[in-house]
Amino acid sequence: MQRRRVGTISMAILLIGFGILIFISQINKVSAVELGMKFWPAILFVIGGEILWYSYRYKGEDITIKYDIFSIFMVLVIVGINLLIYGLVETGVMNRINMMISSETFRYEIPYKQWDIDDGINRIVIDPPNYTNLTIRAREENKIIFTGALDITADREEKAKELLNDEYIRTNRSGDTLYISLAGRQGHGDGINSVYPRHFTLIIPGNREVEISGGNDLQLLLENVDRNWVIDSANKTRIRLDKSIDAKIITSVDNRDQLKGNVQWNISGNNGEGDSRVKGELVYGEGNNNINIFNSHEVVVDEVE
Repeated sequence: MQRRRVGTISMAILLIGFGILIFISQINKVSAVELGMKFWPAILFVIGGEILWYSYRYKGEDITIKYDIFSIFMVLVIVGINLLIYGLVETGVMNRINMMISSETFRYEIPYKQWDIDDGINRIVIDPPNYTNLTIRAREENKIIFTGALDITADREEKAKELLNDEYIRTNRSGDTLYISLAGRQGHGDGINSVYPRHFTLIIPGNREVEISGGNDLQLLLENVDRNWVIDSANKTRIRLDKSIDAKIITSVDNRDQLKGNVQWNISGNNGEGDSRVKGELVYGEGNNNINIFNSHEVVVDEVE
């Protein structure tokens, strides 16, 4: 009794066929994946045709038809992979993967912006995102100046430049208070066409009351302070100041190690034992203007001559 193996010829035809598809894609610069998705049903025709051929060719003869399990298994694997790719393309996942692979990260400076503020503004409230690094300079000028730097991930530079022109600072006045909000992370959440602020720089007048809520690394460069400041919930607060300013810095932390800088802190409290917190205080001039710092994990103050 003779045996005929079904599946070997199908496997050979499929390998030749996929080789031709890849060759055509390279010559014509078309996607081999797209061609494969269009022609994968031919796999079923090839296997079914080989089975019908052997059944018809050796009908009535004393021949046992044995299926080539390995070849058929490989054919099914090829079909499964193509079906998976087809599903990824249909759901848009493949496009996102391709965009992520081809995307680049561009670094840009935020376009410089400046506003004049009138004497009717007595208080400035600044709301930065919690993960943003923010530098604030206090000067005597009645102006607000904004700039910064961004990392923009996009599939092409033209798209990155479009995102660069988005609005990253918003101002809103209510009575004698000016509210300043800074835009944080933007994009689709999948790493495509996304904006990640590296840092923001804000120059504000020092002769207004200031309230800052949030921020990761907050740096204050104080050349002039003529009103009270409140800083709340910044992860790390760093202050660089001129010793000639007239201000009192008041803060409380969990332990003494969280009060840093080249200054001599006046410390009171029980060094974090029990429910007590450590209070740190610095006084410059008459100490007429308070800078209160709340809920900051670390406070660093450095003096400059």
